[in-house]
Amino acid sequence: MTVPVMARAATKNLVLTDAEPQYASDLCWAAAEVLAVNQFYSQCLSSTSTPPRTPASFRTSQGLEAGYHEWRYSTTSPPLSTLSWYLSNCESNVQNCNDWDSPQLYGLTFKLGKDFNDSNGSPDPDGLNWEAMTQEIDNGRPVLFKWGYLSDGTGTTPVAKHQLVVIGYSDDSGTQQLQIWDPLPVPDPLPSQVPACGPASGVPVTADHNRAIPFSTYRTPVNDMGVPVTALHDQDQWALAMVAPNAPHLTVEAELMPLLPGPPPPLRSQPQLSFARALSMALPEARRVDLQASGAARRSLGVPFPIVGLGFQQLLGAFHDPTSLLTGTTSAILFPVVGPRDEVVDAFLLLFTEGRWQRGGYANIEITRRLDKVRARYGRQHHIPLGDFYMVSVPGEVAFFAAHGKGRKAILIPASTDPKIDAVAGQGVLADTQLRKLIEVIQRDLQRYQARSRVTARPGE
Repeated sequence: MTVPVMARAATKNLVLTDAEPQYASDLCWAAAEVLAVNQFYSQCLSSTSTPPRTPASFRTSQGLEAGYHEWRYSTTSPPLSTLSWYLSNCESNVQNCNDWDSPQLYGLTFKLGKDFNDSNGSPDPDGLNWEAMTQEIDNGRPVLFKWGYLSDGTGTTPVAKHQLVVIGYSDDSGTQQLQIWDPLPVPDPLPSQVPACGPASGVPVTADHNRAIPFSTYRTPVNDMGVPVTALHDQDQWALAMVAPNAPHLTVEAELMPLLPGPPPPLRSQPQLSFARALSMALPEARRVDLQASGAARRSLGVPFPIVGLGFQQLLGAFHDPTSLLTGTTSAILFPVVGPRDEVVDAFLLLFTEGRWQRGGYANIEITRRLDKVRARYGRQHHIPLGDFYMVSVPGEVAFFAAHGKGRKAILIPASTDPKIDAVAGQGVLADTQLRKLIEVIQRDLQRYQARSRVTARPGE
C-alpha cells in the first residue's frame, strides 16, 4: 500500500492539497470528502463515456460527490445508465444537488470512532485521545469528525449535523489545541459550475476556514454559534489510508434514518437574561480575555452580538407565530475581536452557565466577519446603532442572521446567500417571512429523510 508523503510545518499542520469551503449549505460532507480523498490521490479520472459505479482511486470534487449522491438516492437500485445525467446536472450547477450525506471516502480505508479504544482497551465516548489524535497528524492523516444539534429534537436526522476535519495540532506550554478545517461559510457569491476534478474556479478560500480550537472542544464542544451541540464521535473517521489493489472496501452505513427511538432528546435549556442584563454581566468577563496574538497588530473587542439560538424543535413548535421566539433574551454572546482597521480577526463565545458568564463553545471567524459587515452596512443605511443588533443562529440549517427589533417588528439580515431558504446576503427581510421559510424547509427535509427507510452501504461489495 502506498501512502502519500505530506509535508508538515513545525507546528504539526498538514499541508493541504485541496481544501475548499462548502459550495452549498448542505455540502459540508462533500467539502470534507474532497479534502480527505485529494490528500491521497493526485490523478483525475480518465475521460470515459461510462463513469464507474463507485468513485475510487482518483481525485474528486464537490460536484462529483453531489452527483453520485443524487444518483444513489434517485431510486432503490439506480441503473448505471442514468449516472452520467446526475453527474452532469450537479457539476453544471451544484446548487441543484444541495443535500446532506456523510463522507463515503471512496478509495480510502478508515476506522470509525466507535472502533477506537482507550489505553485500557475500552471504547471512549469522547473520541480519540490526545495521543491517538497527534499520531494521526504525525502520520499525515486528517481526522474527520461531526457535530450534531440534538437539542433541536431531531435525533440523528442528517439535516442537523455539521462535518469538520482535524488537520493539525499544537501543545504550547501545555495548552493542547487542534487545527481544524471548517467548511463554513459558503462562498459569496455562490458557485454554480464545479468540475468533476478539483475546485470551482474563482472561489476564494480564506485562512479563517482553518481554525485553532482547544482539544477539549473536539472532545465535548458544548455550543456552536449560540446553539447547544454534541460531538458524534462514533462517526469520527480516522486511520485513513489508500485502498490497496483488490482490497475489500470498509463498509460504512450512510446516515439516513432512522430517528432515535423513543421521544426526542430533551432540550438543554439555559437560563435566559435580557440583552441589556446579559451584556452588563458578560462584558467584565470578556475584557479579561487575552486578545493579543504573537507578532500580530494590537486587537480589541468589537461590538458584541447577543445570540438567539434556535433549534428545529423550537421553530416547529412556534409554527403559528415564529417571531414569538425573538423576545430579546439570551444565554450566549458572540464577541468579535477586531484589528486596528476594525476588521474581525477572531471571535469567541461567552455562555451563561451555572449562574455566571464563561468562555466556551465554538465561534466561526468568517461567519462572525460577515455578520459584522452586514450589521455595519445595514446600520448605516437605516441609522441604527451597532449595539441595537443581535444575532439569530440556526446552525442546524446553516443559517446565521444579524437582527434588530423584537417579535413581529424584527428584521433578519442574512450573513450568507442560500437559495434553499430564500436568503440573500445583506438583504434584510421581516423575521416572520424568513422564519416561516426556515420552518417550511425543515419540514420538507425531515419528511424527505424519513422517507429514506433503507440504509445504504458502499456499492459493489
